Amino acid sequence: MKSDQSASPTPTVVLIHGLGRSRRSMWMVGLWLKYCGYRVKSIGYPSHRSSIADAVQKHINPALEKLEIEEGTQVHFVTHSLGGIVFRAWAAQRDPKFPLGRAVLLAPPNQGSQIIDELRQWSWVRWLLGPVSAELGTDANSTPNTLGPLPPETGVIMGNKDTLPVFRRFIGEESDGVVTIASSHGEGEADFVLLPTNHATIILQPAVFRAVHRFLRTGSFKEP
Repeated sequence: MKSDQSASPTPTVVLIHGLGRSRRSMWMVGLWLKYCGYRVKSIGYPSHRSSIADAVQKHINPALEKLEIEEGTQVHFVTHSLGGIVFRAWAAQRDPKFPLGRAVLLAPPNQGSQIIDELRQWSWVRWLLGPVSAELGTDANSTPNTLGPLPPETGVIMGNKDTLPVFRRFIGEESDGVVTIASSHGEGEADFVLLPTNHATIILQPAVFRAVHRFLRTGSFKEP
């Protein structure tokens, strides 16, 4: 760790993208957070080719080990979709000395995905999604459902705009088009907010960015 006595320590925010995305998908979130005064580190992983455990061990852990953390600061996390489950898997086995701060999970399948339940029987879906297709179901043994409570001071932002009617018969109308509102909740969540967006565009919305910043500052999504 490094210490700079001439300036106030700057907290860091780590970004973790979702399934089928890359670090570039989080650039607008990162740009906003840099404007708000945070140091930003975006971590990529091959979501179509990695299990969740491999993503943690081969990509998240090495990147965090190289992270320069100013003394006296915390490291916050902002994730999208599958990235929230990858974060939870990392947090469940992290070094207790790691200065974990707050986390905001955008549209996370915290209790698994009903779409995966329905579609993973098809070989082309398993091929398209990769190893995570076997991990993201809603059964009790799925990875999201075996990680335990969310880390302390973790908030969830969820969209309520269902813009993908193709999946509606699997997941109902109370969803962001991909993840149901009910399954985005996680045990121990510090706060939860619904915003008018969908699964794909939640990472592009100014209202989401403002809510993220509020939570990282105060631990709550509520406006003053």
